[in-house]
Amino acid sequence: MSSAITFYKKICSEEQVEYNHKQELLIYELDQFLSYKKKSFIFKIFDTPSNGKKKCFYIHGGVGIGKTLIMDLFSDSVKNKQRIHFHKFMIEVHDELHSLRSQNKDKEFLIAQLAKKIKDKYEFIFFDEFQVTNIADAMILGHLFIELFKNNVYVILTSNSKPEDLYKDGLQRELFLPFIKILKDNSIIHHLDIDTDYRTKNLNNQETFFIANSSVSSLKIKDIYEKMIEGYTPKDEIISIKKRDFVIRRLANRIAWFQFEQICGEHIGAEDYLEMIKYMDKIIVENVPIFSNANANMQERFINLIDVLYDNQIQTIISSDKEIEKLGSAFYLKDKFQRTVSRLIEMRSN
Repeated sequence: MSSAITFYKKICSEEQVEYNHKQELLIYELDQFLSYKKKSFIFKIFDTPSNGKKKCFYIHGGVGIGKTLIMDLFSDSVKNKQRIHFHKFMIEVHDELHSLRSQNKDKEFLIAQLAKKIKDKYEFIFFDEFQVTNIADAMILGHLFIELFKNNVYVILTSNSKPEDLYKDGLQRELFLPFIKILKDNSIIHHLDIDTDYRTKNLNNQETFFIANSSVSSLKIKDIYEKMIEGYTPKDEIISIKKRDFVIRRLANRIAWFQFEQICGEHIGAEDYLEMIKYMDKIIVENVPIFSNANANMQERFINLIDVLYDNQIQTIISSDKEIEKLGSAFYLKDKFQRTVSRLIEMRSN
């Protein structure tokens, strides 16, 4: 029995998580995938299962159903691996390609070089929340995954979308379709078909979400902030990110207080958020608006922000024009935003 299934059964028996038969089946299937990678070359010659040549394990399904939990059960026990949020990985890819560009101008050659550098460090890459949101990433990914597979780097990823729905309705999506075929041809695709959003369970009454148009809420946020900073003097902290200035608003005692437009406005992205959280343990974001097609760019930044705060366990206090479940969405972000709403709900839980 693998360490992953042993640990899963242990935390279920201790009622840390709720047992689900479909989760257990996924753990067995993922364990088989990873075990095949570890088998000797001679063994593979005489025992080649139908999925033996697959280099990617693609887990997709709804929000809050345990995809990340299961992936982490394995990433904790596997050596020579990188466990990374997809946003952060793409930032590193762009940085590395920029560095390599000074040595060679051939883009495909650069990506092949990058894949070899990754292979020198890792045999496995675990991606959480795999999604494609712009054509620049879409074009790089096709070449990069081909090279990773050539170099026998195994990829395990989670996504809310099935492969054929990646970058759905995106600009110039037809250029991305060949990558989807590559991904499907090289992947074991597992749909974790569970209806329960476990994040909505076990809620407590912590007041971490307020309605913005309430004067009572504004006073409560002010009181909470003053209590948390414990007498420290707030100040705007300016940090530099690739020669750009980013302002952390009202920072005191590792707590920051932003208005929504200050943190989800123009020219701000996941890279800024990842750098920002180095300075804080708690954050307040006031006046989150109702989302629609008219402010889709800001909604997408908000999605990225919540992903970073959630992954790094930053305590978050939010005020909004509506309750979490009624914030609306731009049309093309509806599916992605379901995960954000689910994470916000979980961030209020025990």
